[in-house]
Amino acid sequence: MSKEVLQVKMFGGFLLFYEGRRINVGRDINSRLLQLLQLLLLDVDPEGIPKTSLIRALYGREEVENGNASLNSAIFRLRKNLKKTGLPDCEYVILENGKCRWNRKIPVEVDVLQFEQLVREGQKERDIPRRMELYLDACRLYTGELLPELAGESWARVRSTLCQELYTAALTELCGWLMEQGRFEEVCQLSGDAAAIYPFGDWDLYRIDSLIAMSRCSEALKVYENVTRLYFDELGLSPSREMLERAHTMAERLSQSTEVFSDIRRRLCEKEKKEEAYYCTYPSFIDIYHVISRMGERRQMAAFVLIYTFDCGQKNGESEEQETARVLKESIMSSLRQGDFFTRYSQQQYLVLLTGLRREDCGKVSARIESAFQKNMRRNSCQLTCSIVSLEEINEI
Repeated sequence: MSKEVLQVKMFGGFLLFYEGRRINVGRDINSRLLQLLQLLLLDVDPEGIPKTSLIRALYGREEVENGNASLNSAIFRLRKNLKKTGLPDCEYVILENGKCRWNRKIPVEVDVLQFEQLVREGQKERDIPRRMELYLDACRLYTGELLPELAGESWARVRSTLCQELYTAALTELCGWLMEQGRFEEVCQLSGDAAAIYPFGDWDLYRIDSLIAMSRCSEALKVYENVTRLYFDELGLSPSREMLERAHTMAERLSQSTEVFSDIRRRLCEKEKKEEAYYCTYPSFIDIYHVISRMGERRQMAAFVLIYTFDCGQKNGESEEQETARVLKESIMSSLRQGDFFTRYSQQQYLVLLTGLRREDCGKVSARIESAFQKNMRRNSCQLTCSIVSLEEINEI
């Protein structure tokens, strides 16, 4: 890039660079003037933006007596502020025939415009390797959502949504092609960057797939655990079917890897033995359930699942719900045996797996858990219920 070009970054935040140095415009300029500058820099029409469009974008939700006068005043103040930044002295904003545009005496390179151009060129390109090269260049420019600090402004939100759609389409096609080409490291990097921007998208699936393809299953497993924990803690969601499929694939790959005895022993042994029930993730609970179910059929061993559900009512907030879940988890853990297993199924539910007991014994265990729960709860506004179901009853469904 030429040093005489004003380099503009809008993905992930607003930054300006000129002649190798950063231009600070945010300290002495208010939000309205900053938005005016951003709108002008994003405009690709050589004639400029109609003043009516600028007035609608800048003052659309406000009661402004004279929008034209307000815009003229904003243009004047923007020119005055830009002179303080060290940019070449000129009339930065040109006003002609009812339209505004950036002065071309100071050429600009805007990451958003470059990104959009690369993606659209790629969409038209018939040569697949060339198309993917364009998509790769575009995705590397996308370092965050467009002007996230302006998410409440309609014009910025619309443009940001458009960029996100272009990014999603381009990166999805790119990752699929790179996987076919065996370029797994690039997929890992690109999908990791995307997951950092959009943690609740499906980009971690590509990341896990690429790590598995590179035989880095331990890293893939860490990604899986972090993602499933995030979904559960933030959204109360259990792993998706696609995530569970990856979990089983990783388990198979890890079981097939050859390890020396010391490494196998280190992996199998618990890091810290505790005299309490074993808490596990939901996918692990499913696997344990399947094992216990098969053992029960062979050895005529009774087993039961206790389903705990709490309800704090609509008046209580998210913090109250999280505190209740914590207390219930501790109550279950302290009331069960070492050989018992439990997991959190949803935002308001825990599952407990008991073996070698009769149904009446399960009732006593449940009473012990409920007693501990009521004792540890600061408030009694939350209702706790327990359903006891045998494995036979579950398998008959």
